[in-house]
Amino acid sequence: MHQQQRKWEVFQGKNRFCCDGRVIMARQSGVLPLTLGLILVTNVLFFIFDCPFLVQHLTVCIPVIGGALFVFVVITLVQTSFSDPGILPRATPDEAADVEKQIDDAGNTTYRPPPRTREVLINQQAVKLKYCFTCKMFRPPRTSHCSLCDNCVGG
Repeated sequence: MHQQQRKWEVFQGKNRFCCDGRVIMARQSGVLPLTLGLILVTNVLFFIFDCPFLVQHLTVCIPVIGGALFVFVVITLVQTSFSDPGILPRATPDEAADVEKQIDDAGNTTYRPPPRTREVLINQQAVKLKYCFTCKMFRPPRTSHCSLCDNCVGG
């Protein structure tokens, strides 16, 4: 039985995928552990050296607030690291050829690059779509091509 490849397997860009494409990570895989380590070390030092003084001379509320902020920062960092960044899948070779056929109605055999923009009507309003030459597709508004991950990302 031949299993069809998914778009993320064919057009990875500069990303790494884990868990059957459910988790996407940058090529620089050491950034997240380094960031978590720095946050953890600074908070451990705060709780070891500063908190006893703060509890004894001021109030217990400051270490409690510090602990709550530490938990909040770690949770939001992990959520952001493993959430979908809004990557738009690239056009397959068939889809790219179809776009080029739509552009070249005259039947010319010479290659002509697609236009930079295309206007489409959405809810009776003209919306300008820009063409991404790397991903070979017209991308929606507020979308740009990211040079770090080599994909079009929704904004």
